[in-house]
Amino acid sequence: MPKRNFIVTVAFFLIFVCLLAAIPAQAAGVQLLADRTKAEGSAATRILVLGRDASKKLTDSMFLLTVDPRQKLATVLQIPRDTYFEYTDRDYKKINGALTSLGEQALLDTLSASFGVPIRYFCILDLDGVDSMVDAIGGVDLYNPVPMHYVDSAQNLEIDIPQGQIHLDGKQAEHFVRYRAGYADADLGRLDAQKLFLKALGQKCQVCSPFRLLSLLASVLTSVQTNLGFAQAVTLFASLESFPFEELPSATVPGQAAYGSSGASYYVLNREGAARAVNEFLLPTTPITLAEFDPNGLFDREEHSAFHKIYIASEGDLPIS
Repeated sequence: MPKRNFIVTVAFFLIFVCLLAAIPAQAAGVQLLADRTKAEGSAATRILVLGRDASKKLTDSMFLLTVDPRQKLATVLQIPRDTYFEYTDRDYKKINGALTSLGEQALLDTLSASFGVPIRYFCILDLDGVDSMVDAIGGVDLYNPVPMHYVDSAQNLEIDIPQGQIHLDGKQAEHFVRYRAGYADADLGRLDAQKLFLKALGQKCQVCSPFRLLSLLASVLTSVQTNLGFAQAVTLFASLESFPFEELPSATVPGQAAYGSSGASYYVLNREGAARAVNEFLLPTTPITLAEFDPNGLFDREEHSAFHKIYIASEGDLPIS
């Protein structure tokens, strides 16, 4: 592999990763997952990528990055931060609180059992570290589909990004990936914006000088917490050296927004759509069945009729009124 392409591969992987009391496992989910883990062997590698807010209590961004070196294929499956997920007995059950409540390994184990496929690795970045990484490559260029204006004095946060073709420096890039207030569908709008940002990053990394890429590496290595070894990451992504990351297949786990009994807004997964997304984007060796997805019902809330209707509906019937 040419030296520059090798650096591009490693650098883009690392910045891409940035964008970004345990519950005892129940027997049904554990056995299904154990059988599938044994059958898959060393096939696709799945990495849970988490972007953590300034307080380090909630994850503003969450997605599953899957890499299959045999097919030279990488995919992204995004999980909305407001997703209902019964990982605790406490009242707060949005998935963005699961990392703090469970810890890294228990969260991997619980999501593996719920999605029906093994997820072995995690990468965590504090989102306020995005700015230095983007500055390291001289910023990114993209088309912003909506004007972004938001002020939060409590967080000392002021977002002001115009609509149209723009150049984002590091601080603006951080604001771009965090913004959600002006979208009609809030968190889902932010997920779409993050897809645009990932594409822009890929395009910029492909034309960066080796010096800028090495600066990027130095910045990223001080910001990422992961159980994926550096040599392991290089080996994994070296197989994707020629992959067009700007065309990265990506999607959001199917579901629908709904309000809880307290009035809080949640995103409720649709079981049928989520199982389809697992097969399409998490690349299991053999497709999972509907019974293998969420065998312990952690994404469902049967006693809440609106949530349960979304969860059990046919994917084609969404949205449920």
